[in-house]
Amino acid sequence: MPSNRSLSVESFKVMDVLKRANELQAEGHKVIHCEVGQPETGAPSLVAQAAIDALTEPKVMGYTDAFGLLPLREKIAQHYLKKYGVEVDTKNIVVTTGSSGGFLLAFTSCFDVGDTIAIASSGYPCYRNILQSLGCHLASVPINDQFKLTTK
Repeated sequence: MPSNRSLSVESFKVMDVLKRANELQAEGHKVIHCEVGQPETGAPSLVAQAAIDALTEPKVMGYTDAFGLLPLREKIAQHYLKKYGVEVDTKNIVVTTGSSGGFLLAFTSCFDVGDTIAIASSGYPCYRNILQSLGCHLASVPINDQFKLTTK
């Protein structure tokens, strides 16, 4: 039985479109997928080989630190310093398996149940879904024809 909270959150529309596209494809229809930003080219061979090597090494794979592997966070900090000239402490870097997990962590650390959050009227739908599921109220801020926030 779904929770009352989950019933109040609208579906993530792109997933509805993806589901229907997959159903049509399974029925034999030709479908060109444009609904999600998922690459169709597969991982670069160097990345695929690194994954194979990591999975077949004799050492046991296990949990990482909650914020992600320190060497990876150090490389991310180096990237920000080199590319943007910004020093970022590794304790301020969190590696997640996807954007939704990152949003969930960020939003739960910033907002409480009942908070009102201003959000662009034409923003990433996942923001709305996560914020609503956390019990936040949304204030839609209109955007203009240049997709910029406006007070009108």
